[in-house]
Amino acid sequence: MDRRKKIGYALTMFGGICWAFSGACGQFLFQNRGLSSDWLVAVRLTLAGLILTVYSLLRWRGNVLSIFRSAKSVAGIVVFALFGMAMCQYSFFRSIELSNAATATTLQYTGLVLVMLWLALWDRRLPHRSEILAVVCAMAGAFLLATHGDPSQLVLSDKALFWCMMGAISFAVYSVQPREMIVQYGTMPITGIGMLIGGIVLCAVFKPWHVVGQWDIVTVSGLMYITVFGTICAFCCYLEGVRRIGAAKGSILAAIEPVASAVLSVVWLGVPLGGMDMSGIALIVAAMVLLAKDKGHETDKNIEKA
Repeated sequence: MDRRKKIGYALTMFGGICWAFSGACGQFLFQNRGLSSDWLVAVRLTLAGLILTVYSLLRWRGNVLSIFRSAKSVAGIVVFALFGMAMCQYSFFRSIELSNAATATTLQYTGLVLVMLWLALWDRRLPHRSEILAVVCAMAGAFLLATHGDPSQLVLSDKALFWCMMGAISFAVYSVQPREMIVQYGTMPITGIGMLIGGIVLCAVFKPWHVVGQWDIVTVSGLMYITVFGTICAFCCYLEGVRRIGAAKGSILAAIEPVASAVLSVVWLGVPLGGMDMSGIALIVAAMVLLAKDKGHETDKNIEKA
């Protein structure tokens, strides 16, 4: 394996770990400091987007400005900002608020199935056997997390399940849609502008200037971690990793996030995860491993040559 690929794997996994801590911090702030997902996501995306955009302008001014000289790239960045970045982040934290970090994180990763289906359509081929088995594992895992094996009763509320599924869809959009723009304009400019546009739109909707929650040094520290490491570092590392190793492998390797999130939920937040929950998490992680072992993703190879 060449050095470029190794760095891509490391960046993707580091981004997943940062996301796991970010989700756990979000759950802590919701439960213990009275913050809401509406307020938190609007503020974190706007702050992180502003920091990254200013940094990108100072370092890659030409790249940033060239994004707005093409109608195609403007349309692409707006789609990414609204349906990838903003929706991905809002649905993630909203589902944490309605359930818990481990469940929300794991169900979001069923979006890798959508990534796989998109790549199969792109290649105009049927899914491989390993991919079909991965779909079965992912769906079975989601079923166990949502129902604990009893189809007549949802363990999650309707709202929690809805936002978890929206998270999976937006995760797939986030993993695939911006790749061509990242190759052309760079990871940080696309990430920063996407965050800033998404954050401004969410601010217009949720009006975060009406501050909520209990504020102390712990709250401020949690918000700063979520903004700097859970947003800027996590997204830049993940997107740069995807650029190096491909959308399919990137979305799979970031699957260290649900494992780390489950550990944090139990050890730090005291969330009781039963046998059905752990089985569901294991099945979804198994789906990711199956896809990681599959060598048939020609689309990623073709994009890497672009």
